[in-house]
Amino acid sequence: AGFAGDDAPRAVFPSIVGRPRHHGIMIGMGQKDSYVGDE
Repeated sequence: AGFAGDDAPRAVFPSIVGRPRHHGIMIGMGQKDSYVGDE
């Protein structure tokens, strides 16, 4: 994130991608294979 005209961004927000460690435990929480950010 930064302002127009800046040569480089002032802040960098890395993306966090993960996979559930235990399959089938969180029943009803949506069966997704991967999660990004605050999902």
